[in-house]
Amino acid sequence: MTTHPLRIAAYFFLVLLLSACAPKFPPPGEVSDLRLLPQATGLYVPRFGETEHLISELDQQQLAGDFLARYFAPWDAWDGESADDLDLFWGLRRYQDREVYGENLLPVPGGWLEEMKRRSSPELFPSLVHPAVTVGPVSLRVLPSLGPIFNDPTSAGQGFPFDMLQNSLIPAGTPVRVIHASPDGDWYLVTAPHVAGWVRPWEVAWVDHAFMETFRGAKLIAMTRDGEVLRTPHGMYALHGRVGMLLPHSDEPAPAGMIAVLTPQRRADGWAELHTAFLAKQGAEPWPLPPTVERYVRVLDGLLGQPYGWGGMYENRDCSALIQDVQALFGIAMPRNSRAQAQAGRVVDLSDLDATQKERSILEHGVPLLTIVNLPGHVMLYLGPDPASGRPVVLHSIWGLRIEEPRGRGPRVSTPGRWVLGRTVITTLTPGAELPTLIKPQGLLVERVTSMTILGER
Repeated sequence: MTTHPLRIAAYFFLVLLLSACAPKFPPPGEVSDLRLLPQATGLYVPRFGETEHLISELDQQQLAGDFLARYFAPWDAWDGESADDLDLFWGLRRYQDREVYGENLLPVPGGWLEEMKRRSSPELFPSLVHPAVTVGPVSLRVLPSLGPIFNDPTSAGQGFPFDMLQNSLIPAGTPVRVIHASPDGDWYLVTAPHVAGWVRPWEVAWVDHAFMETFRGAKLIAMTRDGEVLRTPHGMYALHGRVGMLLPHSDEPAPAGMIAVLTPQRRADGWAELHTAFLAKQGAEPWPLPPTVERYVRVLDGLLGQPYGWGGMYENRDCSALIQDVQALFGIAMPRNSRAQAQAGRVVDLSDLDATQKERSILEHGVPLLTIVNLPGHVMLYLGPDPASGRPVVLHSIWGLRIEEPRGRGPRVSTPGRWVLGRTVITTLTPGAELPTLIKPQGLLVERVTSMTILGER
């Protein structure tokens, strides 16, 4: 049977017509902001002298003193009353009578919470109390389990990668205090400078008075690049660096182009020892770093494009971890979650303004590199104005934008209801405004901005 040429022509005309009428979508993971705004921090930060300090020397000294007091607090004297302000077992209450999902995205079988109660044993708290130090990057878990717990994976913004038991990630060399242990001894509950959670015993090592005095008394070296390898004097791997990680300086002479630090190592008996290791000078500096535009730009540019990491999953960063780790380099102590960070400085309320007024206020009153722009569940670091449009530009680690769930021939998305960006990016306050399925106005970040927080003031 022969198809009539007119029928073929009509078919192709219809295909072209439908294609012309179909909504235009960028490639997955992209929005116009990422095409129009060069992903280079220094293009947006006002250049009022790259070596000029954004914080006065006196203010930075005071901020650094506050930082150290908080950083070493887990090693200070502790008793049961010290935990009164910490809700250490909130996870047991949160998941009471709630359906949750496991790594196979199926409902977790009944009885899992009872097992978590057995492992947590809150009735025995505190069963083990001793200062310690992390000997590698450590994930702090809400409950003593490596298995993930997801909310309904079919709902927008739920499921992977939001493992609700992932509380935070802390780097090697972080002072902690073990304050409880599971009955089997295979999990420790620890407090860190800014967070608490469950870890495996081999992820920490006990410290004695001499260890703590050596660590406290030394000049600290800050890691300024992720993935920088620290090696022993014999060239063996010791640790890898991470932005925000602090280690004591070692007095041993370092090879040319290297810097010497003391790294915590766990002995077979569970106690910590400090051993010298070397890393490239390009990946570390004496702490706190001078709070200059040049230093901030160098660090932030090194983090651009890093995949989003809820609670530090896969040793990546979410929005609040990004800000916390960067500001730590300059001696500014930040809480761990976005809600607390929004209150960590001088707060300027923006909730009663419309979108245009919010942007104008940020431009007029925001301090580049020291201003957090806040909305419920998300924080962004203000960089400065876009030279082309004059609009405020922010740097943030973002998972995705709110979109309508696809129907029929809708766009290909990795997560229903979210246009995933999934990394650290530079955007305006309206990324994805051009997406045909963006939920408006709620999908526009600026519409949900409630305040900005100015850091570095005393």
